Amino acid sequence: SHLFNTQVSIVYSDSMDEYSAKCSMKTMAITDEYMVKGYYRHYDGMSLLKHALHNTCPDMMKSIGEDEHGNDIKVRDSEGIQLANAKIDEIRNGFTEWLEEQSDSFKERLTTMYNRKFNCFVRPKYDGSHQTFPGLDLKALGGKYGVKSVYPSQKDCVWMLLQNGGGICDHEVGTGKTLIMCMAAHEMKRLGIAHKPMIIGLKANVAEIAATYQTAYPHARILYASEKDFSTKNRVSFFNNIKNNDYDCVIMSHDQFGKIPQSPELQRQILQAELDTVEENLEVIRTQGKDVSRGMLKGLEKRKFNLEAKLQKIAYSIEQRTDDVVDFRMMGIDHLFVDESHQFKNLMFNTRHDRVAGLGNSEGSQKALNMLFAIRTIQERTGRDLGATFLSGTTIS
Repeated sequence: SHLFNTQVSIVYSDSMDEYSAKCSMKTMAITDEYMVKGYYRHYDGMSLLKHALHNTCPDMMKSIGEDEHGNDIKVRDSEGIQLANAKIDEIRNGFTEWLEEQSDSFKERLTTMYNRKFNCFVRPKYDGSHQTFPGLDLKALGGKYGVKSVYPSQKDCVWMLLQNGGGICDHEVGTGKTLIMCMAAHEMKRLGIAHKPMIIGLKANVAEIAATYQTAYPHARILYASEKDFSTKNRVSFFNNIKNNDYDCVIMSHDQFGKIPQSPELQRQILQAELDTVEENLEVIRTQGKDVSRGMLKGLEKRKFNLEAKLQKIAYSIEQRTDDVVDFRMMGIDHLFVDESHQFKNLMFNTRHDRVAGLGNSEGSQKALNMLFAIRTIQERTGRDLGATFLSGTTIS
């Protein structure tokens, strides 16, 4: 090792984005030069190397006295944290210095490896100018005088969605995402790319989406879900209506979509895969001994408990299921257009980071998980990737 004067091996685990580091022997550089002594714990060079790899810093605490029960009153050790940050920066700078000393052939090989893995994608350009959109009533769309054509950006976006079987439409507000959604859904149906697409939008906007679709394509068979359709007594009948009829498009709100039952078998499959990953990550973390991230360990154990509870609930629902239940899988939906898709952004995730503004809840939201179930159902049906189109002017919010 350039810094520690001993052999250091570093292993990276893909499944949990985790580095582990071991040294052949503890040297003075590890135990003294790069040591940071905290009030409750000392961090040697190997511990700080892991923090450098993970782009984190030790959350060090100190005691400023005792409460009436004799327990330590803990506050953050800002001086210790600053010292640890300084040592971590030294380690990072040491890597840069070591790299500068390497041969040109080594640097070139490293550059090639990086570019082939991370810097090898070019966003394609889509030209949809050749499309004619049979059945599209431009005159009706433009009111009294009609319109001559849709925007080139709208044509290009529709062509991109048709070529890829879905994707992200992140046009700014006011650039015609609603019409893009309607044209893309209708073209997918016409060309056989999708047989029963569904559009979901905000409760405040979904009526306008349905009206735009019907105006743009006056001969289309559209099923628009009213509040009455989703009342307790009408819901089963409405779900059967979707299942048994060949509509050009089904349109409803986000809230209504959330009331559609998802296939319990598919839920069990996805959650079991997540539980298997959590258990694998727990095993990796426990092998790290004293270098284990306690926060990450606690988070994974909580995740495991919650997933096991969800799986038990799903197993019970499968046992108690009756024949009249129509779930999303039975409806035959094979493409999902999600307007204002940022509403569904919070899926569960693993992270070692904390105290990061906007990081969100690693448990995720039920709304996002429900969307995952629906999209996986479509992908299972079609045997292809995507199967969904996300539309939002604020994809990162």
